[in-house]
Amino acid sequence: MVKKMGRKPRSQAQINAVRDKITDHALKLFQEEGYDAISIRRLAKEVGCAPMTIYAHFDGKINILQHLWAVVLDTVFSQIRTDIENSKDSTQRLNIAAQVFTQYWLTNPDHFRLVFMSAGITRPDVDSFLKNKATLSHFKFFSGLVMLALADSHTPNVAEIKAKTDGLISALIGIVFCANTIADYPWSKPQDMVTLMLNSLINAK
Repeated sequence: MVKKMGRKPRSQAQINAVRDKITDHALKLFQEEGYDAISIRRLAKEVGCAPMTIYAHFDGKINILQHLWAVVLDTVFSQIRTDIENSKDSTQRLNIAAQVFTQYWLTNPDHFRLVFMSAGITRPDVDSFLKNKATLSHFKFFSGLVMLALADSHTPNVAEIKAKTDGLISALIGIVFCANTIADYPWSKPQDMVTLMLNSLINAK
């Protein structure tokens, strides 16, 4: 009796290729029509697979979006780390990081809307993403830069570092949000606003 050959298991490269195809189509659909307007069935149709294939790679639609958030943030902070490599001055490193962070979102407004303005997202969805170690490491990276910049003039305490890091990130996102959503207003150059904000933040008592 001849045994029937089962389907050969997919290689990791094949699995990754399918996953990438899913996320590529999801990114396009989320950007064009909005996260809340797209169903798994619709995504599967665009990918050219069964809905169960999507679920074989992701637990649900929110997991696909969170994956895209992670990819975008990894790209942003990878660029920041590369651009500050050759600078030894702590204040300059913080300024470069803030400028690169801001410029990335200004250059990629679709990514900004995807990460910060997607409709149909619940608070638990965001909280679970923010508690992820990789996500936290990005914010801690900024915190480390702030601490070193402050240390040039005094020994900052934990509360000061946190308040100024949170203020910095909020201000940078705010600058981009205004530039992207109120484009008709004659805003000052983002680079100038970032520099002014950093000087005020570092010197604030």
